[in-house]
Amino acid sequence: MIRINYWLAIAVLLFSQSLTPAIAIEQADESVKVTLSGQLETSIHRFGEAPRRILWISSTETQTVDFSLAKQLAAADLEIWLTPLQGTSKTSQTPKELSSAQLAELIQESLPSKTENKLYIFSTGEQAKAAVESLKTWQDARGSSKQLAGLILAYPELTLGKTKQADPQFIEAAYQLKLPIYLFQPTKKLNLTALEGLVAAFEKAGSIVYAEVVNDVAAGYLQREASSEEEALQASVFPAQFTQALDKLGEAASQLSVAKTETTDEQTLQEHPTKEIAPELRLTDLNGKMQDLKDYRGKIVLLNFWATWCPPCIKEIPSLNNLQTRFSQKEFVVLSVDVGEEPKDIQAFLEHLPADYPVLVDSTSSSTEPWQLKAFPSTYVIDRKGQLRYMYFGGLEWDEPEIIKFLEKNLEVVAK
Repeated sequence: MIRINYWLAIAVLLFSQSLTPAIAIEQADESVKVTLSGQLETSIHRFGEAPRRILWISSTETQTVDFSLAKQLAAADLEIWLTPLQGTSKTSQTPKELSSAQLAELIQESLPSKTENKLYIFSTGEQAKAAVESLKTWQDARGSSKQLAGLILAYPELTLGKTKQADPQFIEAAYQLKLPIYLFQPTKKLNLTALEGLVAAFEKAGSIVYAEVVNDVAAGYLQREASSEEEALQASVFPAQFTQALDKLGEAASQLSVAKTETTDEQTLQEHPTKEIAPELRLTDLNGKMQDLKDYRGKIVLLNFWATWCPPCIKEIPSLNNLQTRFSQKEFVVLSVDVGEEPKDIQAFLEHLPADYPVLVDSTSSSTEPWQLKAFPSTYVIDRKGQLRYMYFGGLEWDEPEIIKFLEKNLEVVAK
């Protein structure tokens, strides 16, 4: 659905006069540091406090002007959590782009504590790609949440690098995301075919999509000094447009039927697409013993990547303990890999919630890349030949009868 709003009514003009288009240096109401997997640290800057929370995936390059817009959005009775796409490690201050899995962690942590409150994701320009991909990663792990109510993108850049203008192709996640979506697209240099194609791409997976064409402006108009009176006007009325977009997404969320989250009754392991030999994995466990995945050939291995800061990971530990007791260790072994944390911190945590299986330590996150983790926790089932057979991204009750039966049937192993 594509519409054009001219925003020239007297009421809107009066509203625009109350907001200045000039960029001023604003201060957040609160700024906190957040440590993500891989020991990357990023910041969240909060503006306002309201039932509707906006997680804005931004960039350090536009922080000053983004702070100004965040302040205006907060004045429209919204709560803005602005976070840059970049983070730094404790060992190096060189900025590094956050991965989809790390941004998915932020999405999960940003869900309001009050279940009746809503979270929306907002991003612009090149950062829109990271927003869409991290939302897809989050949905792979969680399914859905009634609190995650939609995505708003302004002049998103989601086309593939070598795509043809007459037949644009978009990033894979755009065809797979299922969420209410609202697009703001400037008219200057507008490729209507590309916009219609993007709407169709989002709708392919069942998203409800609204596209609003913004007159007399070009991409980036919200994040630079206004180049014309028309651009200044459109920038000043954007908070009002934004709140109207939220209202539309709220209506769409009530219509959109999405998969259930962690409580779903249809949780099943996904077949691994390659069935290749599992990547090499050689790490020391908490007892100081070197563990090599190759040494477990001839046994079925359930390999679980986790961290102590991850609530679904923690919730899984008792069921993983129970799963191991259901099978003989001569045939079936549970192994876990703690990612990005120090042994002393892991040991202190496990004193309160013991893991009855080997816990390998990857403090530098060096093992994760070959496994292409999409979320925490991520779990892989490896057969006796060392082949990747099944995978699951997100939390699961591993001792459920359905899971036991699935493992018995598909891996020819008998539970006790």
